[in-house]
Amino acid sequence: MTKINTNSAALLARAYGKKATQNLLKPMERLSSGLRINSASDDAAGLAVSNKMAASIKDYDLSVRNSLDMIGLLATAESALSSINNIQTRLRELAVQSANGVYTQLDRDQMELELFGLVAEIDRIAGNTKFSDVSLLDGSFNAKGRGSRDIIPVSLGEFGTTTVGRYWATDGFENSNFSVTGPITNISATENRFPGWAVHNVRVDLGEDGSLGNTVIAGFNTPEDPTPRPHDNASGAGATGLNDEAPLSNTPTLGTNATLGFAFDPGGGLKLSTGSLVTNGHAFSVVHGPYLVSQESKEIMAGDTVQFDWKSDGAVDAGDIFAYLLDEDTGHTIILQDFTQTAPGSTSYATKLTNVTRTGNYKFVFINGSYDATGGFALGADFYVNNIIINRRQLPASMQHLLSQISVKSVLEAENAANVLEYSIEQTSFTRATIGATINRYSSSVQGAAMRGMDLREAHSRIRDADYAIESSRLAKLQILSQASTAMLAQANNSKKAILELIA
Repeated sequence: MTKINTNSAALLARAYGKKATQNLLKPMERLSSGLRINSASDDAAGLAVSNKMAASIKDYDLSVRNSLDMIGLLATAESALSSINNIQTRLRELAVQSANGVYTQLDRDQMELELFGLVAEIDRIAGNTKFSDVSLLDGSFNAKGRGSRDIIPVSLGEFGTTTVGRYWATDGFENSNFSVTGPITNISATENRFPGWAVHNVRVDLGEDGSLGNTVIAGFNTPEDPTPRPHDNASGAGATGLNDEAPLSNTPTLGTNATLGFAFDPGGGLKLSTGSLVTNGHAFSVVHGPYLVSQESKEIMAGDTVQFDWKSDGAVDAGDIFAYLLDEDTGHTIILQDFTQTAPGSTSYATKLTNVTRTGNYKFVFINGSYDATGGFALGADFYVNNIIINRRQLPASMQHLLSQISVKSVLEAENAANVLEYSIEQTSFTRATIGATINRYSSSVQGAAMRGMDLREAHSRIRDADYAIESSRLAKLQILSQASTAMLAQANNSKKAILELIA
């Protein structure tokens, strides 16, 4: 070629030189940063995958950290329960010691002082066991994993002396507020039962003048009514009325509108009803019935109190209410209520409180009645009862179910305390075992998360990181190409010098 305006060889060498120089920047960038992907243009799909992997890696790292924190928290809780276990063991030693008949009451009183102190210490430990100001044993701790890797939820229940022991046991009478209205079981023509109670729709004869009544309730004759003649007692008049001591054949029977003798009050409680009665020509008559009796008995200690809410509604005439506690073992009775209206009408709900003066296994007995206060030869009344409660100074031994309730002041209480403590030790040990198993799960989780995180890092590295062997080889290649293109450009320029010989 003898043309000089266009040096094609130089242009070609320059183009390849520019391309080699431009390609040279990429391996230099990767070798400098250590990353194969420095921008989305390097590998768009790889960048998206690596970003998701990076987020997962951080998730695994936080999972490991959270698991280690949880292991520390559970270890703190387990350490506290270990201390409680030791105290429970000492409490059981006291209980077994007190159950020995060789000790005096003064000795047991001293043991009781130590028992109170140790029980209080259990509550102090449970209330003050915290991890980073988070309470652990007060029943409030409930942790669940928020991230995708936190898969082991942890919940620690309350572990004070009011929750540890035979906590399924109950005190008080079953269905004491009559909230459970069924099922109603018909036992006979005059007896119906529902949870906790039985209603007998029969005429009740109470005792008088130091004698027991003729009616048998829960295996014993009814007690004496201190005020059997309301008419005479109220006015002092000499009129003779038909009273409870009269033969049953001469008294009114319960009305047909009181077939069951009871109904559940929509406002709460139970209503006993005599129905509307005719006195068979006997003015100022008194009729008692039906009656309500608890199906179970409860041990009530001397010094305890019992209470219930009640009211009377003289539907046809005045109400006459009688209630008592019955010791099912001895037949001993404690009168709870002896109330007679002086005229027809309704009373408001009131609470009746009675001190129990003798320890026993008692049933509640409530007897409805009506008093012909007007002498009109007709009578009928309703009696409402609700919210039957036992207020105890101290639970009897058979009802000391929790650590907060146990005592060693008597052999019987000490024997019960030993049983309660044996069970509570099992509860504590079970909780500790559960915590230990959870710690082991977290330890396995830490190891697994660490290994998965390591595997994920390797996969992320294969996508994102630069391979120095490849990139350095590529750099050397591109450097040679760049130098070669420069040399060829020089040769292309020199090749045109031959033209000068034509014009020399």
